[in-house]
Amino acid sequence: MGHLLNEPIRAEHDPAGRLTAYEWRGARYAVDEVLKTYGSSPEALVYRVRINGDDGVAIAELSRDADRWRIRHLFPA
Repeated sequence: MGHLLNEPIRAEHDPAGRLTAYEWRGARYAVDEVLKTYGSSPEALVYRVRINGDDGVAIAELSRDADRWRIRHLFPA
């Protein structure tokens, strides 16, 4: 079962604009793969990603609204 969080994060991108990592609660999580992207607008999207951090591998759901990012859900992998 996943955890509903809805907390702000700081997203990192490569020069091409791809999501590569994010910082949350003082820890950095590398994005291994974007599994799914959905939403009704290019400025407001949800990303389901496989992440790798100090606690191991997990699945996170991140939302973007313009330049504001949030972690919505976190699921064990």
